[in-house]
Amino acid sequence: MNDKRQARLETRLRLDDKRFIEAAAAAEGLSLSDFVLVAVKHHAQDVLARQQRIQLSTDVSRQFTRMLMDPATAPPLGLRDAMLRHDALIESAD
Repeated sequence: MNDKRQARLETRLRLDDKRFIEAAAAAEGLSLSDFVLVAVKHHAQDVLARQQRIQLSTDVSRQFTRMLMDPATAPPLGLRDAMLRHDALIESAD
């Protein structure tokens, strides 16, 4: 596997912040670069995961659940389109 790093990321920070991060890296037994990379990737995963979640208020959640449970209720066009896109994504992943 070729995992050679080919890109560079630079940042300016205060000396006390650098020392703080270096101490944490040393405590983990990692180089400063590896420690920062692990921390940044973890935070990036959290940010992207939050973007993919839909959070509904309690009232909207109940309304949505009632709609799903009622067989006489057709889903709105937007929801139906989203369901079709979801199904297509799932099928293409198989």
